[in-house]
Amino acid sequence: MLLKDCNELAARPSQGLRTVIIGGGALGLYAASELVKRGREVVVIESGGESLDSFPPASYASVGKPHGGIRRSRSRSLGGTSNLWGGQLVEFQAADFAGREWLPDSKWPVTYEEISAYYKRTYENIGLPREVLEDEEVFKHAGGPKPDFQEGIELFLTRWLKVPSFAVAYRKQIQTSDKLLVLLHNTAVGFEGANGVIQAVKVADRHGGVHTVRGDVFILAAGTIEISRLLLHAAATPGWDCPWRDNPNVGAFFEDHLCARVAAVEVLDQKRFFGAFSTIVWSGQRFQPKLRPRNETLMTSRIMNIHGWMSFESSFMENLIYLKQFVKAAIFSRKISGVGNLFGQIWGCAKYLPPLMWRYMVDNRVFVPSTSKTSLYISSEQMPLRSSRITIDPSHRDPSGLPKVILDWRVGHEELASIREFVRRTDRALQAEGLARLNVVEDLASLNPKFLDTMYDISHHTGGARMAETAADGVVDRNLRVFGTQNLYIAGAASFRTTSNANITFPALTFATRLVDHLTQA
Repeated sequence: MLLKDCNELAARPSQGLRTVIIGGGALGLYAASELVKRGREVVVIESGGESLDSFPPASYASVGKPHGGIRRSRSRSLGGTSNLWGGQLVEFQAADFAGREWLPDSKWPVTYEEISAYYKRTYENIGLPREVLEDEEVFKHAGGPKPDFQEGIELFLTRWLKVPSFAVAYRKQIQTSDKLLVLLHNTAVGFEGANGVIQAVKVADRHGGVHTVRGDVFILAAGTIEISRLLLHAAATPGWDCPWRDNPNVGAFFEDHLCARVAAVEVLDQKRFFGAFSTIVWSGQRFQPKLRPRNETLMTSRIMNIHGWMSFESSFMENLIYLKQFVKAAIFSRKISGVGNLFGQIWGCAKYLPPLMWRYMVDNRVFVPSTSKTSLYISSEQMPLRSSRITIDPSHRDPSGLPKVILDWRVGHEELASIREFVRRTDRALQAEGLARLNVVEDLASLNPKFLDTMYDISHHTGGARMAETAADGVVDRNLRVFGTQNLYIAGAASFRTTSNANITFPALTFATRLVDHLTQA
């Protein structure tokens, strides 16, 4: 149920245990939905409204390595960043949790077996049936067995949500459930509590008023950057006993994935190459083939976790993207511009429509023209650095009273050799199969540090509230509870110690599934 203001919430006395979730993005809405299924009453506090909105530019700054994601990939609206992403789901591997001796601070206080046990249930909770979860089964319906590569490299599939926006996916439940209360246009600005027990969250409305929302359990799910900002601001607020006030780990170890084009691809066998790497569409789902190091490769070599994907560029692909955007705009009643170009784009696609439909309907594949220019792109985890961190500037505040957040993203040079090793292994693996050879970008091939300057963030924000065994090494424990508190938890990638190689939303959702079990003792 959508609520207009805090007065409307105050008029609804709590019925049993009340969980208050700060943040109405993917993690907040997912956790809320699962808790409601268990009979819990949940209040979700979202600083934005139902329309897509962004954070005011004056409320943040990026220093250190340029970071575009602080601006372009955060949404202050119901659904949060899920309103902006494509819906790609990627699992973490066993090595990501185990700790690699050459990668400092990489060991998690939980095991892969503990977390992967929640993978299938999380997939089902967000709408993916079990029959689409095995890569081999998907490849069987798309023309043959999954290719098996050498050189410690493997092909795997990422899965994509049909409805990426969690605001859309949970709209019906929000509208009809009397246990799911969503308060819009209210920003969390602090807490009340004593002796390690959080009693209420303070929220600022659009008119400058400050209210308190009481509850029994509190979950921060506002996104990596906003979680650190709120924790740091609360720690600096006098007049209450803040349990994490002296924890230097709050805001530390911010990470993102490093992305870049690393090679031009010379295709040697078009039929088999496109059979391996063109996108699969089967059982109403979309699957993208990608490459990554095998788990044993990660554990026995000094290679970081990296994944690579093939990018196909052609005039047809550009025309098709335009048409897809046009159709989406029409369906969702958005403002449509460039109508005069529509017929030109249709004409550009026309000659490819028969093979496109055949490829889609018969082969369960997305059509890629044989004339496409093919490149290899990669996404790499980075070395955890304490100096890469989120801080606040209390001398500048936004209209709600929160201080300006400062992101100081730091990247070392250890990633460069690891990326080159991954690309070399990939080149040898592709050539061994007779599929393709790579023409590696010169600066990468020569290990020129300038190549790191060409790498950009891919909007996968993690860290700032890392999971650890003790408060000396992190902010939350293995159950995501903030050290020093009895009832404050964090949901999202802010708690991650490492980032694996790709989108971090699915692992974050998996941890949220586990958190719901913990809170309800299932």
